[in-house]
Amino acid sequence: MEGSDFLPTVQVSLGAIESKAEALFARQRVERVTLLASQLMAMSWLPRVLAAFEAANSTIRVDLLMEGTHRKTDPDLTIRFGEEPHLVRHPTWLMGMSHVVMGREEDIARIASLDDLLSFRLYDVASHAIGWTTLLNHNFGHQSGRQLKIEAVDTTPLSLMMVSQGLGLAIGHLPVCGPIAASLGLVVCPLVPRTPGPGNYYLEQSHDRPQRPSVGRLAQALQDAAHLSMRIK
Repeated sequence: MEGSDFLPTVQVSLGAIESKAEALFARQRVERVTLLASQLMAMSWLPRVLAAFEAANSTIRVDLLMEGTHRKTDPDLTIRFGEEPHLVRHPTWLMGMSHVVMGREEDIARIASLDDLLSFRLYDVASHAIGWTTLLNHNFGHQSGRQLKIEAVDTTPLSLMMVSQGLGLAIGHLPVCGPIAASLGLVVCPLVPRTPGPGNYYLEQSHDRPQRPSVGRLAQALQDAAHLSMRIK
């Protein structure tokens, strides 16, 4: 039959193409890294950072866990928060924070004085070291005799969501809450200066297992992104 002489050559060529295709399209082994973070971190600062990390590291997937979800896990990496001053010198320090007042753009536009600001309901997170009373006393002196319309909530994301509904003002923490505030259409009130700390985020790795290169790579990416956020906050 004509062409039969070329059959071995064709078979070899097809075999080479098939092997190449298998190498190109074979499923890559994906390594998973678990990261535990607070609700605010997980809902605000981390999503874009982790998406960029996974895009640059196609064989690594990060499983993000939120504190308080009652899932039993031993994460590879944890983002901790503490208010002790020495944490700013922690070897895996991530970021500090500045406290600001946040509200809807149309509400912030109405604030020209402290009296204007105090006409709003003020959402406070009870567990935070700097609340409305501390922030106002620091920037405007002791507010004796003033009736502050303070309402306590459990978390910063909840306070920001209440504010996005036009229900008042909240204290935000930059840079960590910047993304969630922007997504809710909130802006910073220029009347109240940005007030530094206290509070620092830092990384903590599990000591119960050998450190994998992927975990170290994620830790470095988080620190690089945090340093950038601190510069442009």
